[in-house]
Amino acid sequence: MKSYFLINTVLILSLFSLVFVFILQYEYGILPCKICIWQRWPHVFNIILVLIILSSSLTNNFIFLFGLINMFLAFILASYHYGLENNLWENVFSCSAEIEFNDLSTAEILKNLNNTPIKNCEIESWNFLNLSLTGWNLILTFFMLLIWFLLFYYQKRSYESNSASQ
Repeated sequence: MKSYFLINTVLILSLFSLVFVFILQYEYGILPCKICIWQRWPHVFNIILVLIILSSSLTNNFIFLFGLINMFLAFILASYHYGLENNLWENVFSCSAEIEFNDLSTAEILKNLNNTPIKNCEIESWNFLNLSLTGWNLILTFFMLLIWFLLFYYQKRSYESNSASQ
């Protein structure tokens, strides 16, 4: 059984999310940090999974499980990033643009400047209704995690009922 409404909801939300952040980045000049870019990949995987589901007449439970795991990991990453913005913990991914200049040659300083990320992950870059883009992504990811859970549950239940009837 395929729940086309839920599957299409995942597709629309992921497409909207990616289009929205690219508009913010390229039209309004709001630069993403390293974690912001990582948070785009689960939406790309969502789109690929939904296209596989919609194009196939037989859908394996593993595709729905992969979608669920994908959104679970995306939710963890979004929670981590939201916690960074609210100073709940220290950053372990070195997103900040801090460079130590002690005992470095000019060439090493230039190399470090070229390899330094553009934006600090701990500073919110966009805010709407008193919630940062990371906070909105956390909410969106949570709802998409619930949708993938429902899709996996419905697919598993449908598979079990088809196995029992044979």
